[in-house]
Amino acid sequence: MDTTTLDSNTITLMVTIAGSWLTLVGLIFFQFSRLDTKINALDTKFDTKIDALDTKIDTKIDALGRDVTDVRERLARVEGHLMGPGSLAPGPSPAPADGLDDDHRRAG
Repeated sequence: MDTTTLDSNTITLMVTIAGSWLTLVGLIFFQFSRLDTKINALDTKFDTKIDALDTKIDTKIDALGRDVTDVRERLARVEGHLMGPGSLAPGPSPAPADGLDDDHRRAG
């Protein structure tokens, strides 16, 4: 048998191998495309869920902020009534006589 000529069996084998490789590459691209589509769908679903959760958290934080503001206003009114004219609350504390803070007292 001459090595320079290709018989029909060798050509058939080479075409089969090339066809198999092209089929595998095509299937890989096809599966990648399907996977990419599914990932995009999941990403969209995930983003929708995150946006809904973010909106819900923002609503709760806003409500909590309003509650805190309301409590602060009520506390300020109560303090105003307690510290108002004619109340029994003591006046402001006097300043130290020697001009030093409590933190800088002399030892001994």
